[in-house]
Amino acid sequence: MSKIIYLDAGHGGADAGAVSGSRYEKNDNLNMAKAVKALLVKQGQAVIMTREDDTFVSLAGRTQKANEADADIFVSLHRNSFTNAAANGAEVWVYTSAGAVDVGAATEVLERLAEVGVQSNRGVKKGNYHVLRESGMPSMLVELGFISNAIDNQLLDTRFDAYAEAIARGICAALGVAYITGGTAQAEVLYRVQVGAFGVKANAEAFLAKVREMGLDAFLVTQDTAKKEE
Repeated sequence: MSKIIYLDAGHGGADAGAVSGSRYEKNDNLNMAKAVKALLVKQGQAVIMTREDDTFVSLAGRTQKANEADADIFVSLHRNSFTNAAANGAEVWVYTSAGAVDVGAATEVLERLAEVGVQSNRGVKKGNYHVLRESGMPSMLVELGFISNAIDNQLLDTRFDAYAEAIARGICAALGVAYITGGTAQAEVLYRVQVGAFGVKANAEAFLAKVREMGLDAFLVTQDTAKKEE
C-alpha cells in the first residue's frame, strides 16, 4: 500500500532563503524536492509538494496542506548557511519534543546521505521550527549542507542524483516500505513472515534471514503486530 509523502521545498518566490552569490537556496530546495518526488512516485508512493515552481507559500500554508492531506510523513528540504564559510555538513532537525518515531525517521535519511558522502555529519538535532511543530505527522527538516561553503555546494552538484536517492530511500525506510533500485511500483513487494506459522519465533527469524539473503525486503509479524494492524 502506498504512503502519502509530503515534500516541502523550503522558501520560494520573494523568499529566496540563504544566498551565496548567484546561488539561491530556494532553487536548490526545489530542484532536490522534484528529484526526490520522481523517485518516490516511481516506487509507487503518493507525493504531495508544497510548491512545484518558484512560488511563495507561507509556513502556515505548508503545514495546513500536509495536515489536510493526512500525510504519513513531512519532509522539508533546505540548505544551511553561516557567516563563517568554514561551517559545513548535513544535518536533520526534528521538533523539540519529538519522540523515537521522528528521530528514527530523521536518522534513516541522514545515515543514507552520510553513506553517499557528505563533508561532515552534524547529526539529528531538535528545534522549534514551525513546519515541525505544526505538522500532525512524523516530520523532519533536512539541511543539505551549507550554501555558504564551496565544498558543500560542489558535493550537492556532483552527487545530486545520489543525494536524491538517499533521501528517497531514507523516507521509504522510515515508512517501512520497500525501495526497489531501478524498479517501479509494479515491482514493489514487501514480504511478511508470520511467527505463528512457524510455531517458534527462532524458526521464523531464521527464515526471515534467508529471505533477506535473497535480496527481498521482509519483516517479522508477531501476534501483537497483527493486532495493531487490525
